Amino acid sequence: MAEGKTQTEAARLAGYSFPEYEGYRLVRQPRMIQVIHAARQKFYQTNLANVAVSTLNQVMQDPNAPAAARVSAARTALELAGDLGPNSGNGSEGGSLCEMTPGELSSLIERWEDERLSMSKEVTPV
Repeated sequence: MAEGKTQTEAARLAGYSFPEYEGYRLVRQPRMIQVIHAARQKFYQTNLANVAVSTLNQVMQDPNAPAAARVSAARTALELAGDLGPNSGNGSEGGSLCEMTPGELSSLIERWEDERLSMSKEVTPV
């Protein structure tokens, strides 16, 4: 599937006797879903990230590109670098907890609780 094949084509290439059935079955198994997700993440973080950075660089440095496109590319690059936007450390969350308003603290706690819940796993024995 990493080569852009359908699930049936991937099962056929893997040598399954009934590739339509096996391809369908395999991509629904939790372990296979994890493997596919990890492979996609690796592709996104390597190949696509390199292409994206190169594209941003080309647009920012192209004097013939519209100003709005150059500004947008520059803004995106700064956000990715952590110098601009919610992850910049310049917002309220980047400061000390004692400097936050009650509303900011409440939002921060809710976000942390949501993140904690999203990371939890079911451990009930079957």
